[in-house]
Amino acid sequence: MFESRSEPIGPALVPDPARQDCGRRGRDDERGAATYRACRAGIRTAVLSLLALLGLLAVQGGPAAASEQSPASESAPPAARTDALLSAPYFSVGVALVRSQDTRFADGEDAGHAALYGNEELFDAGAVDDGPGLHLAAGVRLPYRLRAQLEFGLARDLDWRGSTNYRASGERQPSQARVDTRQLLLAAFHDFPGWEIAPGCRARPFLGAGLGVTDYRLSGYVQRFPEPDDPARSLRRGPGGAIPFTALPGGRGQNFTWMLTAGVAIPIGGSILFDLSYRYTDAGEIRTDTGDIVIVRYREDGTRREIRVPINETAADHRTHALLAALRFEF
Repeated sequence: MFESRSEPIGPALVPDPARQDCGRRGRDDERGAATYRACRAGIRTAVLSLLALLGLLAVQGGPAAASEQSPASESAPPAARTDALLSAPYFSVGVALVRSQDTRFADGEDAGHAALYGNEELFDAGAVDDGPGLHLAAGVRLPYRLRAQLEFGLARDLDWRGSTNYRASGERQPSQARVDTRQLLLAAFHDFPGWEIAPGCRARPFLGAGLGVTDYRLSGYVQRFPEPDDPARSLRRGPGGAIPFTALPGGRGQNFTWMLTAGVAIPIGGSILFDLSYRYTDAGEIRTDTGDIVIVRYREDGTRREIRVPINETAADHRTHALLAALRFEF
């Protein structure tokens, strides 16, 4: 029953009953080890790239930073000049408007269960709705116009809205879910000399990059079929026009994350700056857990039936663009 391609549950690639659990665990261990090695190699490459970028910015920023020193600082004793270059802390709080790139949920890692979609032509395409995000950071200003900061980002109750493309299931196959994310990043920035926008007020552009981890939670994932090709067959509506649907397992996990940013800092009084920046973030994949989908259909007599089928995970890339506005308080 579940192998019919007209049913919007995907081909059921049922595992061979002769498979032994120990063999499956062995393959899972191999996949886990390979994933760990790949993640470790990616982190190592990203860290080395970030260090190289910092070195390049430091070399380029050194002469300019020295040229910006006032005559008083140049005539100051060496100890005073050294103190002036020591790290100075700051704190930042802001809000972001986050927009996700269009993406699609497709079959993920094979855990020995049925595949929901079964081939690359079937998927759930959509995006997470735009939404607000909270941003907190604490950092230090360093020599050569460099800054380093540890930052935390939070986005809650963002809605996934998509559309599946199962065969014989109609033109409209809407899906929805809820996505919550938390991010912890270590970021480095380079501040440029900028330009004077008012006497004693200088706008300073900056570039930055960060590495860290994103913790995500996916819940309430449902795919509905309101207008099937043949409304009298398996996707018929129930009493009161109840729409047949398939509920997928939720998911939770952590992903390696990297971020690039560009913006401008504007002094607004005393030691307070207004930072306005654009950010691109690659937060890896959002995945549904391996587990049972719940297929809800209605019989000809209107009674409801629920069918549970264990499936492999599904996964979608999670990449975002954000406009961040923040207040930076320097000490």
